[in-house]
Amino acid sequence: MIDIHTPASRGYFTDVEMRCGCAVCNHARSQGERAPGCASNMRLDFMAHLNRVRERVYCRPMPIASGFRCEHHPEESFKRRRAEQAGTWIPGDHPSGVGVDVRVQGSDAHALMRALHVYNWFHIQNNLPQPFTAICPHQRGRKQGRFIHIGGNTDAPGRPRPWLWTY
Repeated sequence: MIDIHTPASRGYFTDVEMRCGCAVCNHARSQGERAPGCASNMRLDFMAHLNRVRERVYCRPMPIASGFRCEHHPEESFKRRRAEQAGTWIPGDHPSGVGVDVRVQGSDAHALMRALHVYNWFHIQNNLPQPFTAICPHQRGRKQGRFIHIGGNTDAPGRPRPWLWTY
């Protein structure tokens, strides 16, 4: 049985992997200032779940393509402008500190999706909420650009969860 309660033996993800990589944040860091998109914005409970999946279910590296994203990140600012025009703005997984894109493809992508679903299933069996409410593959195009989005936002009007989308 998979232990979903005790902490993983270590943290598998670095601050560098989880911080925002937009131009605003990178400029602030280069000036020695605190960037708005630092790794400390990631929710600790979400990170604990990721570490457990990495250690106890998937059992292999999970390189992060994108972690936290501040409001200046090009993808987030584009989503926000589009949503505000439609009157539907709700912060997504990345700016809420509960979203990552794991760089993975092929059989490893299949194994990661299976591991996330198994981990969620153990939570359901223990009458606990599913920690991963979005498991969304992007498996087209260049192999280096493939990833699986893992999100942990809760259900909200305009943002139903659990949810699945593809890119």
